[in-house]
Amino acid sequence: MTSMISIRALNQYFGQSHTLWDIDVDIQKNQCTCILGRNGVGKTTLMQSIMGLAPNVTGDIHFDGQNIAALSAERRAPMGIAYIPQGRQIFSQLSVEENIRTGFFASRTKHNKVPDFVYELFPVLSEMSRRRGGDLSGGQQQQLAIARALVLDPTVLIMDEPAEGIQPTIVQQIGEVIKTLVREKNMTIVLVEQKLAFARGVGDQYVILDRGRLMVKGDMSELDDSIIKTYLTV
Repeated sequence: MTSMISIRALNQYFGQSHTLWDIDVDIQKNQCTCILGRNGVGKTTLMQSIMGLAPNVTGDIHFDGQNIAALSAERRAPMGIAYIPQGRQIFSQLSVEENIRTGFFASRTKHNKVPDFVYELFPVLSEMSRRRGGDLSGGQQQQLAIARALVLDPTVLIMDEPAEGIQPTIVQQIGEVIKTLVREKNMTIVLVEQKLAFARGVGDQYVILDRGRLMVKGDMSELDDSIIKTYLTV
């Protein structure tokens, strides 16, 4: 397998706190890798480190063979890395289509309209294109956040808990979209997730963090009950 992102000896500090410890992990190309672990173990910090948004990071981060550890977040995103943070962060006063179009400015392709495949993945957004983002349900806002990220034309899509607080039908739809992006768009997905059933349904690989350290990783089919009990059960 070919690595799209390779992380070596990654450490991260918040003030006097050492939050990530010597992380070594490979994110395989054209697969969905799920970052798992209990609350507060460093999952989001690891994603922010990949994006260049976390302070005081040491170690190497290779993206498609290039070491990007010294690059700013503004320089990483146009290389083909899109990040959907926890909480979605859509613009509530802008329309659905205007929200999606905000992604045009950092896109690697000069779009003049929303690509057809985006509305094919999320038909509800086409139907609601003139509605304000703030009027959408939580699940629809999550779909909107994914759509906005997709117009960046990323090769890697980082998603931080996209199923959090969302109705089951839309969680299922988002799962199908993730599988479509991997299988048909050859995209690499990095998924931070608390819902184990959802992660198992979409993930090819898993990585488990505990107290800022990488504890175990492997094929999703190898994630057994003993590992779950040790690192994931609250």
